Amino acid sequence: MKLVGSIDEIRFRNEENGYTITVLDVDGDPVVAVGTFPPVSEGENVELIGDFVIHNKFGRQFKATDVRKVAPDTLDGIIRFLSSGLIKGVGPKTAFALVGAFGKDTLEVIEKYPSRLKVIRGISPSKAMAIHEEYIKNKSMQDAVMYLQSQDIPIGTALKIYRFYGEDTVSAVSLNPYRLIEDIDGIGFITADRIAAKQGIPKDSPFRMRAALLHVLAMGGDDGNTYLPHEKLLEDTAKLLGCEVEPLSGETDVLIIDGKLKRVDIDDTEAIYLRQVFQAERGASVDLIRLINESNKVVYDTRDDIKQFEELSGVTLHDNQKDAVDSAINSGVSVITGGPGTGKTTVVKCIIDILDKQGVESMLMAPTGRAAKRLSESTGREATTIHRALMRDVGQDYRTAVSPLKCGAVIVDEVSMVDVFLLNSLLRRLASGTRLILVGDKDQLPSVGAGNVLADIIACELIPVVMLTHIYRQADESLIASNAHLVNEGKMPNIDRKDKDFFFIKAKTQEQIADTIVDMAARRIPKYLDVDPLKLQVLCPVKNGICGTVAINNRLQQVLNPSGKEVKFGDTIYRVGDKVMHIANNYQLAWVRRYPYYETGEGVFNGDMGVITDVNTETGELYVLLDDGRNVTYPADVRGQLMPAYAVTVHKSQGSEYIGVIMPIIGGSPMIMTRNLLYTAITRATKFVALIGDEYYLKRMVDNNYIAKRYSGMKSFLIEMFENNKILYGV
Repeated sequence: MKLVGSIDEIRFRNEENGYTITVLDVDGDPVVAVGTFPPVSEGENVELIGDFVIHNKFGRQFKATDVRKVAPDTLDGIIRFLSSGLIKGVGPKTAFALVGAFGKDTLEVIEKYPSRLKVIRGISPSKAMAIHEEYIKNKSMQDAVMYLQSQDIPIGTALKIYRFYGEDTVSAVSLNPYRLIEDIDGIGFITADRIAAKQGIPKDSPFRMRAALLHVLAMGGDDGNTYLPHEKLLEDTAKLLGCEVEPLSGETDVLIIDGKLKRVDIDDTEAIYLRQVFQAERGASVDLIRLINESNKVVYDTRDDIKQFEELSGVTLHDNQKDAVDSAINSGVSVITGGPGTGKTTVVKCIIDILDKQGVESMLMAPTGRAAKRLSESTGREATTIHRALMRDVGQDYRTAVSPLKCGAVIVDEVSMVDVFLLNSLLRRLASGTRLILVGDKDQLPSVGAGNVLADIIACELIPVVMLTHIYRQADESLIASNAHLVNEGKMPNIDRKDKDFFFIKAKTQEQIADTIVDMAARRIPKYLDVDPLKLQVLCPVKNGICGTVAINNRLQQVLNPSGKEVKFGDTIYRVGDKVMHIANNYQLAWVRRYPYYETGEGVFNGDMGVITDVNTETGELYVLLDDGRNVTYPADVRGQLMPAYAVTVHKSQGSEYIGVIMPIIGGSPMIMTRNLLYTAITRATKFVALIGDEYYLKRMVDNNYIAKRYSGMKSFLIEMFENNKILYGV
């Protein structure tokens, strides 16, 4: 329904996202209205589209889905509008004088005939022009926002666009709406293409073709690729646009000339990169070669130090564990890889012990907060996320920082999760002579972000790699490690032992599987292990479907946290007590840690998990306590970076470790239901694994060794630089 009124009072306003609580004067009656408003002031007239709702705390109010400003049409309304402070230089006294002189024509006089304002006592020619300019500026914003709304752009997004372009908004968007993709966070090709179509921009517009090429490359990055072969790029883009391939080739050349794309020959393939991705992958390769070539060439005999470590710690290192220690101590860059139970942690502790004896300061890092916490607990040394380590001393702009980290060795755990951007940021900060020790499991899923870092580093055969194969966690102690290795070897796991920590529960239909997952996660396993259900983790292969994360999250929320303070965002309910995960890197999001000492900072990153401690039902703000003790406030326009996390995809679980893991075993695409995915899920658990489903599909996953091809150039770059004996310091 439509509601027209004058703003009598503004009770709350969030300038970032436009969320506003107002009291309107509607034909003399006060009406509370809430929604996303353009910049407004008391006295302004607005036209709202929406419905009346009953708020459980504040009663009846009008919830607006669309808001448009309209010019005040009464003398009182004009006076209140001019008195609001919206126009600098005009207060209540001047407003009364202006309306007394010009009546209902006051706003038209200010806009079109500012020289006439001089008749008012106290208004000089310069002040008259200043009032005119302020009014035009305000009207320009109003017109721009209304124009954007007419293009079906939500008011919150319209405000972001206006803040970026200012008075040039209409001309910028109407000339080339595709520039919104690069300039405005949250606007992608599909949205820009819809706006362009509404404006009648031709489907064969060069702007459209170039935007589509960039979009397809960006989507390729979401699939883990750092580049696409030129032929594939053209074919995928032509399919998206419904056009021929031929005209796209010329637009690729334009984008290369403009510096937005980079053309490189990789293994006899014409590779097309987004410029920033090329710089990251090439830059990381340059710095790896630099660390290799400029490392200390004096060989250090580690045998006595290893023997002392064994005596003091009461362990005996296997031969290939000793090789891993020796390689790490004597190489500029080294890789240690192995599955669960192969002693990677013991090797890292021995390396740290020897570095301490050498007087070498070491830094321990991992891609996620959970992985860093686990590394710290297992080694007894401080460990931090790579992001936080890079932010020390330089703040949130670490991505462009070049000042060296103050250490002689860096040990990175869970390196399979590291993408080319994070690796490049880290390597840029390592001084020549710093030892880089990369630790991870080569058989786990690759990074969510672009690149094939660990696989490419191993495949180039230029960097020492030690593969730990001896299993220390014996099967009589735990089936988790032994079954993980069986799966990795393409063999069926042992699912017949009912007295252990690895269970397979048979269920035929997806409905039965989902019912069993909810019962196991909410009741049976918490009781069996005597743990909080939030300490367990459901890992799903996919997001959609009966056994996908969306449906399972909804069901577990209903069982574990059925009521309480909440806010709704789209189809998602966020409730106090909910388990949540941050799903984007946000370098500006502030946090506060109150224990064990007070600390503040910025930066919350993909994969950070926590619990909602409070919600503001009026503003939509969420308050989250992350697992590492940081408290974060999520404004309404940032809460989309949080997702419910009672169930997450296996990909999102990388780098994490849980007391218990529950996973549905279902039919699905062979490109998803792979051995690699199953292995990664199993290795996330420390005490308990429950696989629920059909044994037929379990065997299909074990037998399916499909690994999606990633287009990446690091291996090629490393070999090229090494063969040409080049030591490069820039891209």
